[in-house]
Amino acid sequence: MLKPNWALPSPRRDHALVQCVRALWTLPTNVVGHTAGLLCTGRLPRAVRGPSAVGYVYWVPARLRVAVALGHAILISRERFRPEVLPYVLAHELAHTRQHDVLGPLYLPLHITAQSISFLLSLILPGRVPSRVHAYNPLEQTFLCLGASLVWQLDRAGEVSLEQRDELMVTLGLNPSALRELGLL
Repeated sequence: MLKPNWALPSPRRDHALVQCVRALWTLPTNVVGHTAGLLCTGRLPRAVRGPSAVGYVYWVPARLRVAVALGHAILISRERFRPEVLPYVLAHELAHTRQHDVLGPLYLPLHITAQSISFLLSLILPGRVPSRVHAYNPLEQTFLCLGASLVWQLDRAGEVSLEQRDELMVTLGLNPSALRELGLL
């Protein structure tokens, strides 16, 4: 399994020209994500904004059992995760929105390819992994600020200090007021 990354992301650039280019670069995948979110929920998303990430959360029905970022749209079923883990899952998905800022229309094809290769590797390589599609996917473990495997380890002693965890949450826009607005506190 790939070693999961833990790092504070730098703030997004907010210059008007950068924002305009980023909006055009990410538009195709954002259209896919928001279309899926609207079709699944019939509602507008809740915005989450921090210095380092922007995402739009769609709470999808429990039967879908999903947590996925499609561009800046985050589709997640609350019932799939324990309440104390859900903010970390959201933080992980917000980290994917940063990948989307860089990869734009390449994000979904690259992610689907990496998920498929990870699944195949998990069948071939020895050892037990928490998730076959995440274990060997660099877009899930290495090339983002909060690796998928760390989501499940954040509360374990010695893994991450409370100060580091809180700083990451605020950087991604998951401060206490945002968590309350999302119904998580």
